[in-house]
Amino acid sequence: MKKTMTFQHEDSLLILFAKAVRKPLAMLAGYYSKVLETEINLRQTLLLLNAQLAFFFTVFPMCSLFLRALCILWLCDALMKCKKAGVVQRKG
Repeated sequence: MKKTMTFQHEDSLLILFAKAVRKPLAMLAGYYSKVLETEINLRQTLLLLNAQLAFFFTVFPMCSLFLRALCILWLCDALMKCKKAGVVQRKG
C-alpha cells in the first residue's frame, strides 16, 4: 500500500508540473498565433522553440567545427519538423 501512495503522490506532482508548464506555453502559443496570423497549438509552439534554440546555437560562435556542424543538422531537422507540422508555410 505504501508503494501505491508513493505512485499517486508522484503522479499528482507530474500533473501539477504539467499544468504549471502548460500555462506559459499557452501564452506563448497565443503570441506566436498573433505574429504568424494563424492558430498555433502547444506542439507547434514546442517545435518553434526547438527551432529557435537550434538557430541560437548555430549562429553564435563555438570552438569546434564538429559542434557547429551538429547544430546545423539540428537546425535543419527542427525546421523540417516545423514544416511537417504545418508551422512553416510558403505564401505565394
